Amino acid sequence: MTNDREKPKSPDAETRARLINSDPSLFRRLVEASGMAVSIHDKNLFPLWGNQAWLDLWGHSIDNILDMEQTQVMPEETVELYRNSVWPTVKQGRRWEGEYLIRAKDGGLHTVKGWFDPITDESGEVTHVIAIKQDLSDLIRIREALGSAEKSLNFISDCTSDIFFRLNLRTGLYDYLSPSVERFSGYSIREYQECPMLVRKIIHPDWHEYLDKIMKELLAGQVREEYEFQFIHKSGKVHWASQRHILLRDKNGEPLAVEGIATDITARKHAEERLRASEEKFRFLAENTADVIWTMDDDYRMVYATPSIVDISGFTLEELKGRPFKKMVTRPSYAKFEEALARRQNAEAKGDYTLINSMELEHIHKNGKTFWAETVIKRLLDDKGRPNGFQGVSRDVTLRLEAGAAIAASEARFRTLFEDSPISLWEEDLTRLKFYFDELKEQGITDFRQYFNEHPEALLHCTTLVTVVDVNKATLALLGAASKEELFGNLDKVLTESSMAAFAEEMILLASGGREYCGEITNQTLDGDTIWVMVHFFVPDEYKDTLSRVIVSLLDVTPRRRAEEALMDSEERYRVLAENSQEGVIVMQNGVARYVNESMLRITGYSARELDTIDFVDMVHPGDQHEHANQFARMDSGEMNESLGSFRILTRSGGTKWVNMSVKPIMWGGREAQMLILTNITRYKALESELLIAHAQMENRVRKRTAELSKANVRLKAVAEERGKAQERIQALTQQLIRVQEDERQRIARDLHDNVAQDLSSIMLKMETLFDGHPDAHPELAQRGETIADILRRTIASVREIAYGLRPPALDQLGLVQALTNLCHDSGNRYGFDVDFFSTGIENISLDFDVEINLYRMVQEAVRNICRHAGATKAVIRLVKSHPDILIRIEDNGCGFPMQESLAKADVEKRMGLQSMEERARLIGGSMEIQTLTGTGTRILFKVPIESARRHG
Repeated sequence: MTNDREKPKSPDAETRARLINSDPSLFRRLVEASGMAVSIHDKNLFPLWGNQAWLDLWGHSIDNILDMEQTQVMPEETVELYRNSVWPTVKQGRRWEGEYLIRAKDGGLHTVKGWFDPITDESGEVTHVIAIKQDLSDLIRIREALGSAEKSLNFISDCTSDIFFRLNLRTGLYDYLSPSVERFSGYSIREYQECPMLVRKIIHPDWHEYLDKIMKELLAGQVREEYEFQFIHKSGKVHWASQRHILLRDKNGEPLAVEGIATDITARKHAEERLRASEEKFRFLAENTADVIWTMDDDYRMVYATPSIVDISGFTLEELKGRPFKKMVTRPSYAKFEEALARRQNAEAKGDYTLINSMELEHIHKNGKTFWAETVIKRLLDDKGRPNGFQGVSRDVTLRLEAGAAIAASEARFRTLFEDSPISLWEEDLTRLKFYFDELKEQGITDFRQYFNEHPEALLHCTTLVTVVDVNKATLALLGAASKEELFGNLDKVLTESSMAAFAEEMILLASGGREYCGEITNQTLDGDTIWVMVHFFVPDEYKDTLSRVIVSLLDVTPRRRAEEALMDSEERYRVLAENSQEGVIVMQNGVARYVNESMLRITGYSARELDTIDFVDMVHPGDQHEHANQFARMDSGEMNESLGSFRILTRSGGTKWVNMSVKPIMWGGREAQMLILTNITRYKALESELLIAHAQMENRVRKRTAELSKANVRLKAVAEERGKAQERIQALTQQLIRVQEDERQRIARDLHDNVAQDLSSIMLKMETLFDGHPDAHPELAQRGETIADILRRTIASVREIAYGLRPPALDQLGLVQALTNLCHDSGNRYGFDVDFFSTGIENISLDFDVEINLYRMVQEAVRNICRHAGATKAVIRLVKSHPDILIRIEDNGCGFPMQESLAKADVEKRMGLQSMEERARLIGGSMEIQTLTGTGTRILFKVPIESARRHG
């Protein structure tokens, strides 16, 4: 026994030979223990012996291999290799090696590498061959997988915007950079190789300290999950980058290099900044808005509310948290809330969580009082679409409701004043007239008096642009109308030539920028009586730019006018009438007052003697003297014969009165004189002012209400957008359904034509030839066979007709135009009326398949309706390219139909003809118009944009 500390001696050559020769089976055991497939063959390469690895590789025993055909254990190409290469080489005593395929027992092919060594005897003749095989299948799969992985890596490296890199921490240089580095930074790989400090150059100066810190950490073996920093692109723009690393160490565990991926995250950073800004803006709005934004749980208990909750309710969020909604509103409002809750529960039971409740509820303030709030509530859903509480916005509308009540009261007051006024009042809207004046001004027209004189039709057009909004009771009484409807329907009877002359002056004044007119005209009552009225219209300041509201008053001056006419005939008679007139009358001759009636003294407060010594212009209010200076100057010259309009006078007591004054030339004592007629309109002016004030108050409240409604409209618009999206989805689904329907029709048509019709044709041929070769067949049987053959012919024709109706073959084979030509020809022949079809310009347009089939179906449905319902003798169909549209016009001389009644009847009877055509037109971006009346025929126009109909790609 040797000592463990003694080193054993190595055997010498004699000992080695003795040990090897002592066991003859030693080499066989060595071959068996080897993992290589080893076999011994005779000189013709037939196997004599193989180790276990060789048997496992083939899966056959040697006896089985010797009994099998060579092609059963080797592919044909391997058999040829054995015959032409392996066996000739070994036969010459030389070694052969190479790769080839063998077929195992399971039928699988294995790639092996084989070595064939010939064994010769003393004479040099080959007696045996030793073969060694190595299975390369796994190695080849690994090699192919590595090649595929390498290609994928190269493709990703070349195509991705990210860059792959390997940075040597000891040299500071890149061992590898992917080609995408040029897209990433603007610099090429060569520039990185030529400039080792390029990395530090492109890092933004603000991040150099950060970079130094990273390098220290990496050298110390520390790696973060992600690094973010800014760098300067070659273009000069600042970008953001994100890097992920893995640290590589040497055999001693020291940091050697880092491998990683760098990604440009500039867009993400900008998006984050915008999101952050948006969140800050939302937070600012939420925290500073007067409205309350809140959330509640599924039991309607308060979870969150913006700070403005204190302003409208007096409660803080902490005081309201967990409080049920029922305790926050009054009992009647909670009943209204429960009704809305029931509607929501019904909708959600059907899976609809999109319902938005909007209601006005009376809430309980912390101080015990109540206030009104407008509340909008919607469902909150979690990330899996499950209900997760409620969100809403509440706004204090107490003042708005109070303002609404005030508006209603103000409007009622305005209407009361308007309706009960003793003066005839008209409320008119001249907006369209203002637009017409603006159009004339854009055409360069400045002298409207000359324009209307030269173009009387333009003045007549102006009468159609005046909209009478309302009149009061005094107007109906003045014109003898029983109702407003009767008056509005007979306004043309009211106007006279004098009215049109005054209307012309009004139009000239308005077109020139004037706002007030006063004059006397004649009107006719609905009974035909002529009356004289003083017309006065006024445009309030707030409507001077739009003319959307004009107040017109009519004052009946028929008694005065009749008095004037009488005075023209007889001064004495005039004197009697003037004495009893309510209007002031003074006759001036050469600057001296020849006659003054009692009404003039009552209006002015002066005596007749005082009026003789006072210049009338001195009685005019200083504020109105300048406006009427030219008229007063013409009055002094005796050249006036018109109305001066309305102005103020100062009475003897110092008071102010509003008057209308007319000046008429008369004969007094056989000489020319002037008659001044003053009408006291102070009462009417006060009433007009009161009306304007009430109207302005109402308009102010309306503006406030409009602003509130505008905000509400924003919310409604959002709901409408959601409905629009739903409509788009419905339309897309409808289009898909129609496409599926057409595909199914095509399949059924093909089956009918290729299978049913063919089978029926075969049966018909057999029936026709059933008695061929049997001349002695009974005549009755032959007749029955012919009858059956006729039935089969009609059935085949019907089947083919149905197949062609489902999917016309001409549409696929000859195109849309020829398919429609065939359709029109067949329909005309079958139903016995003339169909005139013509097409132009369509041949040069490559139409989309869906457009072609929909156009065909629309025309097919229209022609079918003509055949079934119109009773027409002629139809005209035109298919025309008229840029930018494709037009299809279909006309017939049939009986027509009441369209609205037919559509309603079609809905009740579930008939979809017209709706189907309109839906198909809309799906391809077009439209459909129908013009028809009973007894006048029907005209249908389809219009489809060429761009949406054209085949793309």
